Amino acid sequence: MFLIRRVNGASMHPTLPHGKLVFALRHKKPKVGDVVIVRHHRVEVLKRIHQIEGELAYLLGDNPNESTDSRQYGWLPLSTIIGVVLGGKTQ
Repeated sequence: MFLIRRVNGASMHPTLPHGKLVFALRHKKPKVGDVVIVRHHRVEVLKRIHQIEGELAYLLGDNPNESTDSRQYGWLPLSTIIGVVLGGKTQ
């Protein structure tokens, strides 16, 4: 199943600029380097998986000066990932 979302903000710039539409696969196993859609505190965010340990992922934005990510909220369970963005390969 596909998800379609619009990028909101500059945290993934220049890879995914504000306003860009992205497509994601719901049931794709995420891996380090993937851009993912995560549900965190009832809000969906797009971040890149920097590290995976067991069932936890450490997520970072591509634009660190504009990103709120795992540096602030810590590791997130892989179960909070709702989709892997297509075309968001590691830089």
